[in-house]
Amino acid sequence: TQIVIEAVAERMDVKHKVFAQLAAQAPAECILATNTSSLSVSEIARAVPHPERVVGMHFFNPVKKMPLVEVVKGEHTSDATVTAVAALAVRLGKTPVIVQDVAGFLVNRLLGPYLDEAVRLFADGADPARIDRLMLDFGMPMGPLRLLDEVGLDIASHASAALHAAYGARMTPCAAVQALSTPERLGVKTGRGFYVRTPRGKGKPSLAPDLARFQTGSAARGLSDQDLRDRMLLSMANEAARCLEQGVVSSAQVLDLATVFGMGFAPFHGGLMRWIEAEGRAEIAARLQRIAVAPDVVARPGGAEKFTPAAWFRRDAR
Repeated sequence: TQIVIEAVAERMDVKHKVFAQLAAQAPAECILATNTSSLSVSEIARAVPHPERVVGMHFFNPVKKMPLVEVVKGEHTSDATVTAVAALAVRLGKTPVIVQDVAGFLVNRLLGPYLDEAVRLFADGADPARIDRLMLDFGMPMGPLRLLDEVGLDIASHASAALHAAYGARMTPCAAVQALSTPERLGVKTGRGFYVRTPRGKGKPSLAPDLARFQTGSAARGLSDQDLRDRMLLSMANEAARCLEQGVVSSAQVLDLATVFGMGFAPFHGGLMRWIEAEGRAEIAARLQRIAVAPDVVARPGGAEKFTPAAWFRRDAR
């Protein structure tokens, strides 16, 4: 089986142009895979003859280190194409997870509300060092604000806008990232974001000294460590429950695999869903409901919807 993997700019017009050229030059049975992280595989395949051969093969950065590959099944993608690409991922030493073609696919759809919640807590007065320390202590490989710098504040803004367009009010992005983001301040690639890096990246990055001017509220200052941690983790947990309801992945076990290998979710917890089950579904649902009715959450666009427990939590835990 022949396969072409495309990794051009994240613009649908560019993807359509490249795939039209590929379809004209490659044999009809050649698999055409896109490394898109945010665009619809079904839409990319729309103008391609034999769309059953078009599939998503989403690698994570840095590719050398990250073991996960999301194999994205578009509307017309054949099972044979999915199987061939998953087998290729295994031969490359990666762990494939088959996901449906929804905005953000799986991992970025879960990361979106988690990172946004961290920024909201920061904007509402929480100490940025505390935000990152709490998630490091939980077992994440790095804090969410540090991760935003790694991703790039411009890329994060683009991704959050795409999630908002797809999922509505509950994914309304916090304005603080947009306020922080300037051509000179995009995170690691410019040496400055939430953190400041020394020239050539030597030495440990330190929090930028001017962050206080981007904090526009004070509601998060009085929150406990548990409250802060819950707001970040449970925003991700609730979206994961929705993904299971919608069949984005085949099982909670597959979702766990993706969270550990794709975002580094604290491995000793066994994955996001395993952590939820260990805490107890009823307990997590109760904590979500408490956040959903908090005055500062109710006051923001989509806040109550974001934290109102998904129907999955009310199902028989068996």
